[in-house]
Amino acid sequence: MKIIEVDEELYQYIAAQTQSIGESASDILRRLLNLPTHVTSSVDFFESVASAETSKSAVHSEPVLTEKTAEASQPKVEPAEPPKTVKKQSDEAINHIVDKVRALLNSAEFKEEPKAVVRFLSILRTLYRTNPESFAQATESLQGRTRVYFARDEGTLLVAGNHTKTKQIPDTPYWVITNTNSGRKMLMLEGAMQSMHLPEYLIDEVRPYFVSN
Repeated sequence: MKIIEVDEELYQYIAAQTQSIGESASDILRRLLNLPTHVTSSVDFFESVASAETSKSAVHSEPVLTEKTAEASQPKVEPAEPPKTVKKQSDEAINHIVDKVRALLNSAEFKEEPKAVVRFLSILRTLYRTNPESFAQATESLQGRTRVYFARDEGTLLVAGNHTKTKQIPDTPYWVITNTNSGRKMLMLEGAMQSMHLPEYLIDEVRPYFVSN
């Protein structure tokens, strides 16, 4: 059985040609077109049209979400804080940091250090001492909405609990949380280095020392 759409005028004409109760649209059209009679389903023409109209009405009558209902149907998400921009360093300053970090990475002491947390703190120390202002801006840009990773005092980090294992970055006024695996420590370093506009190749040189565990 195929369904076709007809305009209102044609619909009224076909309906007016009904000669008996139960006569289908196919029966009426066959008679009008002088086609041989054919056994069809006993669905009445008006019933089939009414059914189609009901279905169409049901589709169009589905509730449309307004702004209020849309808001109610979805969980509220707090707007993200706009990222804090870090002042771009001069090429000379960037190259200076690159040289210092590379010197650290190539040192025998660093290569032989077995603890990821010590390597982590050593790199942070170097970043700070080569450009304290840029480091300060970078660490501020890395603060999460509900978690602080860097602070100038231990108490700020301990607000999240003693489990954060806070440690002071040597020879700096900064403290950092260390209760993270090597992979997470690398993400923190990567974020700080990117915020300081350090080149990706330097970040890639640091990465092998912080394989996720």
